[in-house]
Amino acid sequence: MSMFFSRVNDAVIRLRAESITAALLTILISSVSMMTLPHAHAATSPINVIAQPPFTGSDGKLKVVGVVKNDGTVPVEVMLGLHVVAKSSTSPVTLQEPTYGRIIYPATISPFKFTIEPGWSVSGGPVMLSAKQILVPHYNFLTLSYSNIPVGSDGALVGTAKNVSPLNLHNVTILADVHNASGVQIDSVKSQLFPLIKPGQSVSFTAVPDPTIKSHIAYFSCADISIGNNPALNTLGIGNGQIIAYQMNGVVQISDLRYDNATDSLVFGIKHYNPAGGPFSLKMSETSKNPVSVIMDGKLY
Repeated sequence: MSMFFSRVNDAVIRLRAESITAALLTILISSVSMMTLPHAHAATSPINVIAQPPFTGSDGKLKVVGVVKNDGTVPVEVMLGLHVVAKSSTSPVTLQEPTYGRIIYPATISPFKFTIEPGWSVSGGPVMLSAKQILVPHYNFLTLSYSNIPVGSDGALVGTAKNVSPLNLHNVTILADVHNASGVQIDSVKSQLFPLIKPGQSVSFTAVPDPTIKSHIAYFSCADISIGNNPALNTLGIGNGQIIAYQMNGVVQISDLRYDNATDSLVFGIKHYNPAGGPFSLKMSETSKNPVSVIMDGKLY
C-alpha cells in the first residue's frame, strides 16, 4: 500500500484491521508532528519462559540462562523473577531481571541471564513476574552481517551492524543465544553498547560468552538487536536543517522509512504482526490548512 498525509488540524489517521496487513505508505507531510494514541487491547497469546540448567561461570557465580518466547500478537516487555535462598536462611529472595531485548515482538524470542552470588542456591526456575504490552512499531533500521560460528580464542560472536535508516540510532546492543552441538542453549550473550550509530554507519561488534563454556560452543543463534530509548526515532531530517516530528502507534513492522523531497512525502513500508491485520494510528498537529491525503496500494483515501 501507499499512503499520503498532508498537514491538518491534529490529524489522526486510523487504519482498521481490514486495511493494514502489509503496505507501503507515503505521507505527504510538509511539516508535521505526531503524538501517541491510547493503548490497544492486552496480549492474549502466551509468553513462554524457556530456561536451561544452571552452570558455574568463570567468576565462580552460578548462571541461569534461557529465552522468553512471544507467541502472541502484541509486543511485550517482560520482567523475570528467580527465587534464591541463602545458605544461612530458609526464606527465599526473588531476583529480578529483564530480558536482554527490552521489547519482545510477536513470533520472536529474547535471551536472559541471571547471576547468583556465591552462598546462594536456586529454588525453582525462572518465572515471569510481569508482561507489559508495548504498542510501538518495530523499525527495521539495522542490518547485521555475522557468522554463526565462534571466532577466536574467546569463541565470540563477531560481525558488523549497519544503520540503513535516515535516523540516528541510540544505545544499540546485539543479542544472541549460544548453543552446543546438541542444539541446547548454554549461554546468553550481548555485545558492547553503541551509544550512537549514525545513518549509513557500520560498526563492528563482539559478543563474548562465558569462558567456562567456550569449548562447548557449536554455534550462535537468535542474533537480535536491542535499541534503547530513541527520541530520534520520532524525528526525521528533511534537509536544510529542518525535521519532521512524528509518532506512530500499532503492532506493526516499519521498514524503509524515508523522506521524499520530490513529493514532500514521508514514505515507509508497513506490515502488521497479526496475519488478519489490525489498527495503525498516526497523529499530527496542525502546521498548515492543507488537507491530509492518504494513498494505500495506489488507491487514494
